[in-house]
Amino acid sequence: MANKIHIAPSGIKNAGRGVFASKNIRKNEIIEVCPILILGSKDTVLVMKTMLQNYVFEYEKDSTLMALGYGSLYNNNDVPNARYELQEYEGSPAQDSELVISAIRPIAAYEEIFINYGIPDYLKTLER
Repeated sequence: MANKIHIAPSGIKNAGRGVFASKNIRKNEIIEVCPILILGSKDTVLVMKTMLQNYVFEYEKDSTLMALGYGSLYNNNDVPNARYELQEYEGSPAQDSELVISAIRPIAAYEEIFINYGIPDYLKTLER
């Protein structure tokens, strides 16, 4: 991962940091596999009162999901160049799931990588 992507100031006004390609990334190439933390309703209420509210994904009813690695640093765009999908493993607890970030089109070196925060995408099964 370290040589495929890096963090730098985003080109989006007031967005802070973003995730950028360090080299060309092919369409459908997996960019990152992120371990996750699932926050229950009590923790979600607390998180939503802090700056961390900008770094969590909605998960089941009243719960949120925090992606580790660079997973929670990808910025939103209505026309993304990457997608995120929750990869669940049969017979394993939900906490063992991973958020998989992959390219939906070729991404050039030094281009910022965007996802769309739309909820349905991460509930789909990863297509390989």
